[in-house]
Amino acid sequence: MKKEIVKNEYYEMYVDEEINRAYWVMRGLWEKLSYIPDYRRHTKEAMSLLRPGFTSVIDLREFKTPPPEVLDLLMEVAKETEDASQGRQAQIINREDMEIIRTSRNVMKEADMDTRMMQFDNYEEAIEWLDR
Repeated sequence: MKKEIVKNEYYEMYVDEEINRAYWVMRGLWEKLSYIPDYRRHTKEAMSLLRPGFTSVIDLREFKTPPPEVLDLLMEVAKETEDASQGRQAQIINREDMEIIRTSRNVMKEADMDTRMMQFDNYEEAIEWLDR
């Protein structure tokens, strides 16, 4: 059963402790760090409820590529998530949004987790891949 960590205009985070999975929905343009002051804290809270090897789903279909200072924070948090022993991650994207795809791949590569990350254009395929 999913437990809500946070739900605001920029992101939502949930965890399902039973299946050991995190769920993110990211939306809009995060123009400044002040738009997401608690993002790192919320992510740490979610990670504290999961066991090593957890999987995650990130829905990026409504997310716009942020400026460098916000991207730096996302890279740091991605590394912290990797350090928390994340297993596979499925990202749900709009295939036509190549900038998000490139940025996302770079963030994952920087966090050294790009080999366990796949991108999908629909939720069902992403979940099916994680459940294998």
